[in-house]
Amino acid sequence: MVAQVIVYGIIIGVIYGLVATGLSLLFGVMRYMNIAHGSFLIIGGYISYWLFTLWHMDPFVSIPVVMLAMFLLGLIVYRVLLSPLGKFPEGQRLGNSMLITFGLILVLDNVMCLLWTSDVRAVTTSYSKVVLELLGVRLPLISLAVIGITLIVIIALHLFLNRTYFGKSIRATAQNWEAASLLGINIDRTYLVACGVSMALAGAAGAAVALMYSITPYSGLQWLLRALVVLVLAGLGSIRGVFLAGVLLGVTEQVSVFFIGGEYRAVVGLGIFVLILLLKPQGLFRQ
Repeated sequence: MVAQVIVYGIIIGVIYGLVATGLSLLFGVMRYMNIAHGSFLIIGGYISYWLFTLWHMDPFVSIPVVMLAMFLLGLIVYRVLLSPLGKFPEGQRLGNSMLITFGLILVLDNVMCLLWTSDVRAVTTSYSKVVLELLGVRLPLISLAVIGITLIVIIALHLFLNRTYFGKSIRATAQNWEAASLLGINIDRTYLVACGVSMALAGAAGAAVALMYSITPYSGLQWLLRALVVLVLAGLGSIRGVFLAGVLLGVTEQVSVFFIGGEYRAVVGLGIFVLILLLKPQGLFRQ
């Protein structure tokens, strides 16, 4: 039973890490806090649901399509709403981005309700209930596939940030945007690409959530809260530590459910959030 609980915790933790990656990238590069990140995640889930329901596209095949659509949406969001904030100092930029994206939640959630109604939706395939068993531990096939997709996304993100011009620009801008600007890097274009990549990662996470759980127009908030806890655990802007922090949170929550009950699951996550802020506010994976 303990092994089963830990395995489920790792699976959930991988989802948490994937959900938080896009938010961490945006904050680490631009110092913008996207409060609407959970809503964008749900939009990605609905796009996957639409592709599966209307065109019978396998949800794993549709993930690149979802990511491309969300990347384009990210470019629009940056140009229309976030790019004007670049003229403000960093602290004011952070506060204004939170206000703008909070208002964006109200718009996006209601638009989703109009498009898809408030009914609970999920992507259910012919292999959704297939379960493998290894040494007495049950492993849902969907969960294993989501972990595989997550690893592919991690590797692709790593290669993008380390092997491409835009990726290196993003890393340089995250370290010191003023120095990067002096070296000839186009900061505005770098921010544009970073915002698009952040939304694409949210889309991939949304497709995974629609597969493993269910979505409604107003369910983005719970995923945003999980992403914020993971961000604090990893350290704000620490992309490398996000997945480790996600797995840590997932395992801790599942163990707490096993020993003290599911009704205290959210309390445990909040308790970890507060403890890290008090004891190590820079995060577990930042020096």
